[in-house]
Amino acid sequence: MIGLGAVRIGALLLVSVAFSVRSSAQAPAGPDRAPDVVFVATPLGVVDAMLNLARVTESDVVFDLGSGDGRIVIAAAKHYGARSVGIEIDSNLVAESRRSAEAAGVGERAEFRRGNLFATDLRRASVVTLYLGRTLNERLRPILLRNLRPGTRVVSQNFDMGDWRPDSVVLVRGRNFGETPVHLWVIPANVAGTWDVTVEGRGAGPKRFQLVLAQRYQALTGEVRPAVGELLLERARLRADSLIFALAGSGTELQFQGGVEGNTASGTVGSGAGAEQRRWRAARVR
Repeated sequence: MIGLGAVRIGALLLVSVAFSVRSSAQAPAGPDRAPDVVFVATPLGVVDAMLNLARVTESDVVFDLGSGDGRIVIAAAKHYGARSVGIEIDSNLVAESRRSAEAAGVGERAEFRRGNLFATDLRRASVVTLYLGRTLNERLRPILLRNLRPGTRVVSQNFDMGDWRPDSVVLVRGRNFGETPVHLWVIPANVAGTWDVTVEGRGAGPKRFQLVLAQRYQALTGEVRPAVGELLLERARLRADSLIFALAGSGTELQFQGGVEGNTASGTVGSGAGAEQRRWRAARVR
């Protein structure tokens, strides 16, 4: 897991950036409306940093929303082997991108569509890339959280998502573009609610309890019901569909880790390094 915080990296592919000004993004309306932002082409060193931060591989499907001249889509296909899709409102740029993909030898893996990014079906995506602006990012935020699968990576050049804190940030430095932040978010599973938890086997701690979780993006708070002695819920964390939490107090600590799938969860629990691991399972009841 890449730690949260700014890490300085040098851009690997420094180029003389031709800042071609062009249309890119759209508000929620049809594809024939005027675009909302003027796009400045992403430097190739930043493209590389974005795809590296998302850990793109040949098994990924990358969607670039506001794909402009297609450079992110083409790089994902050519250098990382991914299938990639660019969504762009400007038909001339779509045509240019298709020609560039053919010239790069990735016409079969790099697809370009003229369309409205707010109306795009993103269910196939495992990575989404953005260079839009904070206002448009915030408009997209509920769409991304609602439609993308847990574990999908979202990467944005320069602009954040408001109060949705990124999981990682890197700073890319280049001679021609100064210092550019690149933000990464991992779509979290929905775990809010009340869970009936059962711990199997013998050992310390409760065999049955309720775990009540409140969720704000990937951040969790909650409590255990009914109260289990002096054990309190601590360090509840969520990344994609992986859930980790501890019950701690009076010198005892039980460490739970596992995965969430819809309204069920399961995993292992132990009391420290070398301790016997037991299985636990849970069902969301409300």
